[in-house]
Amino acid sequence: MSAEGFTCEPCLREEQNVPAVSFCYECSEKVCESCVKIHKKITSLSRHKLYKLDDKGMDVSKFNFLKSLTMCSEHKTEEVRYICKDHEQVCCNECTIVRHRKCDNMISIADEVTKFEHSDEDVASRFKDILQCSEKLTEHEANHQNVIRASKNDLEEKLRDLKKSIDDSFAKFEKVMLRNYDEKSSSIIKRSITQTEKIKKLTSDVNQSNQYLEFTERCGEKLHSFLLRRKLEKELKEYEDVFQDLRGGASKSSLVLETDISEEKLTKSIESCIRLVEVKNETEIPQIHGMPKLKLTGKIELKNEINITISSGYARTCAWIGNHVIVGLQEMNQLRLYDVKNETLEYKTSRSTSSEPWSVKRVDGLKFAVCYPNNNTIDIMEIKNEMFQLNRTFKTERDIWDVSFDKNQSKIIALSRSGFIDILNLDGTMSNTVPLTTETSAAAKNSHAICFDANNSLLHLSCHGLHKLLTMKLDGTVVFGFRRKGLIFPWHPDIDVNGNVFVPFLNGGIFQIDRQGKLLKEIKCKDNPYCISFDGSRTKFVVTHCSPHSIQLYTLK
Repeated sequence: MSAEGFTCEPCLREEQNVPAVSFCYECSEKVCESCVKIHKKITSLSRHKLYKLDDKGMDVSKFNFLKSLTMCSEHKTEEVRYICKDHEQVCCNECTIVRHRKCDNMISIADEVTKFEHSDEDVASRFKDILQCSEKLTEHEANHQNVIRASKNDLEEKLRDLKKSIDDSFAKFEKVMLRNYDEKSSSIIKRSITQTEKIKKLTSDVNQSNQYLEFTERCGEKLHSFLLRRKLEKELKEYEDVFQDLRGGASKSSLVLETDISEEKLTKSIESCIRLVEVKNETEIPQIHGMPKLKLTGKIELKNEINITISSGYARTCAWIGNHVIVGLQEMNQLRLYDVKNETLEYKTSRSTSSEPWSVKRVDGLKFAVCYPNNNTIDIMEIKNEMFQLNRTFKTERDIWDVSFDKNQSKIIALSRSGFIDILNLDGTMSNTVPLTTETSAAAKNSHAICFDANNSLLHLSCHGLHKLLTMKLDGTVVFGFRRKGLIFPWHPDIDVNGNVFVPFLNGGIFQIDRQGKLLKEIKCKDNPYCISFDGSRTKFVVTHCSPHSIQLYTLK
């Protein structure tokens, strides 16, 4: 960055317009040649770090970022001096005396910095891996869009072959099929374009963090590198989780022409026998190094891998967060934490709650919400060092029995049994309310649970008291209502990798239902399932049961 256009700030205060040639880190000011000489002459200023403004890659605004690493987040004018190992937080002197006076493991940052090995190659490598894989994922989406567009030629060729055995009816049929193709392919491409935009957003965020890393390496000190490394560990995990979500939502659909009968019979009932459908192609989706590959196929088989019995407490709700499973025990006012290791669940710890935890749901990143409808309260929590950490608690205007997260808008969708569905900001403030009719409001009053499919913008209400699943959009439009013999008192549903909703119900089963309301599979269970929660790849899920109370882990093959 050239010094041209910069003015010496000390001289400007004396109403002198003098070009600046350097930047003083301690003063946070641009200075001219004369002020540089003053810095060197005065003892108190002689140790200030000066950076020439014409240095290659110099960006003055980023020095504020270096300073922010050393400043306390609670007390903006204080520098951090210690690390509280009990809470994994950096603290200034005031934080140490007031907030962490009872903590046992306080260590000096200065001592840690002396032991810190100044190398960020592994961090840079992980940034590079995310960027490279994101580039491949973008290329995959672009290729998939071209394949979908090019598949129209295959469709037309099949239609011409069929036309040999069809006369008058074919013209009408061709028109209908091509219009149907345009609508479906447009929808697929639109979803793929949306996916591409999300990938670009991730790429932009990673590039920004990478720039900070490179800048700190070039201009920062050992302290800055140490503090930045701590900050980037959390960001990297979030980036990897976002990438995992994007990889799980990578485009897989294509359009093929299906025929159920021979050409001879087809001429008699063509419109009822041929249709345009989406199929999932077997394909390898790019992944970050070290993460398991996700191979997508059209077949789904259910494999039960583990069953853990809970001695007491209603295992009403559960949530799969990162490498952990959280179970809410309603009767005991308790949360339990399990680690997922080698396809097993290992118990870690418990935490008492202020009231009955009716719902535990993942929200932003690795954070999760716990709903207490009996006292109109929601806790936002996360897992740190295999312990529950409370981030914030907020009161709600209504009784909130369950929530879901809209990752596209970073909003919480909250279900109230008073007949409302509210959209909340992450701090608990009201954003807006979903417009409901008399019918949909009655459905909300009779529901205990919801789940939101962000990829397809579909909100599923598990209408416990009405024995049905109601699917709608956030503008209040009803997409379908699913009823079926045997669907009795449905509980907490979730979405698989293909956008199908899994609904547990009280008489011992789980229904897999597609986005059009068609039943795909009925899964029989020995016990009564309460809650389903998928992992980040949406190919594995846990189920809590009653009679007896247990947790089961399943894999979709």
